[in-house]
Amino acid sequence: MNYHQNGGSIYIAPLTKTEMPFQIYGYRVPAIDKLDEHESTGATEDPTIDLSDLPEGPVSFSVLIAPIEFEPSSRAVKLSYEAEGYSVVVQIDPVAFAVPEGLENHFTTLTPSGGLFAEQQMTEEQAMVAYHQALTGTADLIVYRPNGEGVIRVIFSVPMRVAPRFVIELADPELYVSDQDVQRDNRSETVMLRFKVRRRSSGEVVREAVDIRSIELDAEF
Repeated sequence: MNYHQNGGSIYIAPLTKTEMPFQIYGYRVPAIDKLDEHESTGATEDPTIDLSDLPEGPVSFSVLIAPIEFEPSSRAVKLSYEAEGYSVVVQIDPVAFAVPEGLENHFTTLTPSGGLFAEQQMTEEQAMVAYHQALTGTADLIVYRPNGEGVIRVIFSVPMRVAPRFVIELADPELYVSDQDVQRDNRSETVMLRFKVRRRSSGEVVREAVDIRSIELDAEF
């Protein structure tokens, strides 16, 4: 986890292997009435927490990454990502965290000085594969439907040594994939391939799902 505010980094458990709650961020306000009032009515699904009975004075909030089964305090919002196996919790601290003398009337943030581990527990490539496998419930090659621009994502079943060569065979001979429509990223090229499908007759990009007969990946050992 990287913090833009101070340039620091910590290591927590991979999201798909979250087994205990860990506070990743804290936010302290000198008083609730010091916050700007949100005038929009908001969406019906927006959660609301009544804080009108809180005594005057500072209030702090904690943001945690936690397992699905974690039960936060009564004054909290919990977002559960059940397929991936973790949740994000924002809860009101029973007692606002302390700040250095002279900063009592400031809005203050808190970041942990260390994480759960001294080093990364899973490579970024492994984490990406594990995340999509948890999301889809499969350990095989994952092919996502095209997005609005017609880009299809393929997530490999395991990270590869190098960005693989590929052969994509489509069921409809009128459709094809060319090298110019393949998108690679240095951070993900060993675990993901993105491409577009075109029609031979017109050259237009196909934006709906197509039948893929086979995908061959070759990274060479």
